[in-house]
Amino acid sequence: MGGPRIIFTRFADSNSPKLTPWRDHRRRVVGSAGQSGRQSSEPLSVVWQLISANNRELARSADVYDDFQDAVSSATEAVELIATDGSVVQVSDERHGSYGWYITLFDLPAVVCSRWYLAERERRHAVALTLKSLPIASITAGARQHVELSTHGQRN
Repeated sequence: MGGPRIIFTRFADSNSPKLTPWRDHRRRVVGSAGQSGRQSSEPLSVVWQLISANNRELARSADVYDDFQDAVSSATEAVELIATDGSVVQVSDERHGSYGWYITLFDLPAVVCSRWYLAERERRHAVALTLKSLPIASITAGARQHVELSTHGQRN
């Protein structure tokens, strides 16, 4: 089995319905701690994810990038700087009784948890695994293209 890696997904439309939960999750985790460092007016959108050796998502980019190279730069920055310049911010959602976290680089959210956790112990484990995996993660070449499936289309 390989080690941890960073994968990229490209969306042809920045208004893709698949990006709405991504943005909502970031907003819920980060809250008012900081606006996205990148605002896109481009139609193309790219995100990155930290994937464990057993193919589980450990963390994800805090932002949606307007081109592939910006996403690669963000992922590279996270890999290279997380151990020395990253700060973990623990958050909780008292309304839902769940725990989350994000990591800042240069005082901006850079990496967010992949999901909310039901117990604080699970959050601690997820943070520790991310901090251990990110500095040794390989960055994959290229991005997979997310294809929007039409609800009106037919399969043959």
